[in-house]
Amino acid sequence: MEKFKDESLSAYERAEALADTLTVEEQAAQLKYDAPALEKAGLPSYNWWNEGLHGVARAGTATVFPQAIGLAAAFDEELMHDVGEVIGVEARAKYNSALAHGDTDIYKGLTLWAPNINIFRDPRWGRGHETYGEDPYLTSRLGVSFVKGMQGEGKHLRAAACAKHFAVHSGPESLRHSFDAKVSAKDLEETYLPAFKALVKEAKVESVMGAYNRVNGEPACASKMLMAKLREWGFEGYFVSDCWAISDFHTHHGVTDTAPQSAAMAIKAGCDINCGNTYIHLLAALEEGLITKEDIRTACIHALRTRIRLGQLDKSEYDDISFDVIACDKHKALSAECAEKSMVLLKNDGILPLDKNKIGSIAVIGPNADSRAALLGNYNGTPDRSVTFLEGIEDYFDGRVYYAEGCHLYKDRVQGLA
Repeated sequence: MEKFKDESLSAYERAEALADTLTVEEQAAQLKYDAPALEKAGLPSYNWWNEGLHGVARAGTATVFPQAIGLAAAFDEELMHDVGEVIGVEARAKYNSALAHGDTDIYKGLTLWAPNINIFRDPRWGRGHETYGEDPYLTSRLGVSFVKGMQGEGKHLRAAACAKHFAVHSGPESLRHSFDAKVSAKDLEETYLPAFKALVKEAKVESVMGAYNRVNGEPACASKMLMAKLREWGFEGYFVSDCWAISDFHTHHGVTDTAPQSAAMAIKAGCDINCGNTYIHLLAALEEGLITKEDIRTACIHALRTRIRLGQLDKSEYDDISFDVIACDKHKALSAECAEKSMVLLKNDGILPLDKNKIGSIAVIGPNADSRAALLGNYNGTPDRSVTFLEGIEDYFDGRVYYAEGCHLYKDRVQGLA
């Protein structure tokens, strides 16, 4: 039996043995997000890019939970664990089904690039709704619960979570590809790093994703300071770049001049997987003497270790999870519970709750009142059924319901009640 198939060995030992059966060209090919098959090992091709922020995303029907900022508003660690578990289970069900049909394309895998544990430091940041808010402590606690739920406690990982975006990635969004976040050591330790530290040390998160921006002059995906933090915390997973972040080194940050130089800078720092295409230049970097074969081998071992932890070389305890669990009644009931607990009432002067038996009509006004898109957030799956605010009120209330869009979200348009 080949050493890499020996389940009595550690995942690292097996990954090392498998990597050593490959040529340097084959090792380098495994480091792009769309990795080719390793036929000699019986490993199919694999796409590392998969999303699961608040439900399995971009992969068809799934249980869709409230957006992350809404989940955080529940302040409920146990609930967040359950959400992570459902996402992991549904990801595994989709993976099992896709693999049975030979489908290993994007969004069909088990490496889910979630949660987003950046700090929502400025309400003008357009992607702040993907986070758990402005509090490093709350973000840490919810992130740990989410990751533990998703990854499970079995012999293999149910799915591999990813702590992103490392680090100091909190806007401005339009400048993220060239922005240099200048941050003090105190602010790093108190604000931006606690959640990442907690997910690595407590939840054993399988992956960390580097951000687009620089941090104190260094690109986050090749930051010696940030990589040293991961080693200090005992990180033993794979490090992945945000998508096309490594090409930013030479196209926007100006810290390198060529793609081979950017690839070399990233892999030598410890970036294992490139979401993007810059790592197609790894062999050129090798020929130019910018990196060594050992740099490529080390990254390849880290990537293969994760796939082994997911059970892709073995029969895993999750192989029998069927497609029937997708958006099942139990999972949708949890989503409804999350939605109820996510709601925050800021003020009530005795008007609420309304007694539907004492009123004859209700006016529903607002640009999101009858919008299905407003229910989904981003990085979302497709619910098997969605109910807008207007539809929910119409279903519940027997009297007259008036509706107007009111002010449009971005157009110069106002619609009054008919």
